[in-house]
Amino acid sequence: MATRIVLAALLAALFLPSALARADNPRLVARVGQGDSFTISLRDASGNPAHLDPGTYDVEVHDFSEGHNFHLHGPGVDRATAVGDVEDVVWTVTLADGKYGFECAAHASTMNGWFTVGQVAPTSITAGVGSKRSISLRPKVAVVGPATITVSDRSRGDNFHLTGPGVNRKTGVVFRGHASWSVTLLPGVYSYRSDKHRTLRGSLVVTLPS
Repeated sequence: MATRIVLAALLAALFLPSALARADNPRLVARVGQGDSFTISLRDASGNPAHLDPGTYDVEVHDFSEGHNFHLHGPGVDRATAVGDVEDVVWTVTLADGKYGFECAAHASTMNGWFTVGQVAPTSITAGVGSKRSISLRPKVAVVGPATITVSDRSRGDNFHLTGPGVNRKTGVVFRGHASWSVTLLPGVYSYRSDKHRTLRGSLVVTLPS
């Protein structure tokens, strides 16, 4: 009997520190497909959308639907529940500076979200309107999050007009010079054009973090 008590005490001493460390981790709560709906979310303990400091977190996942799953990915993290299963799981993950995405693999275009961790430099995008009816934007593909768009407008007959999820910014048609816009890009397709000559146009695709 004494041997068993000593063994139990040793096991408790071995496992107690890790249990306490887990209890001390900040908790995030993920939900997908609640009530058979096409919804997905990740929030902190206060119920707010996540913007986080780097560190170790416990992610409490409630996957309510066999038709959906929850896939979390970003720097150093790639975890997912299974499409076809209803699951309640807790993942312990370490999040680093950068951008993270989450989505349902079966409906990624409509069920998705993202958040940032720590210090994230804005994406730099350059755009231009030429004096000879030309318009440009680089790069053509960007990742969600903060972005700085620098526009060089050298035309008195055209302007640069960018529209898309959460953004509607433009220079004036007779304006010549430089403009700098700080925006937050969301997943989807953005269009840019001249309001004077609609044939001058293009698109910017904004994706979730890989």
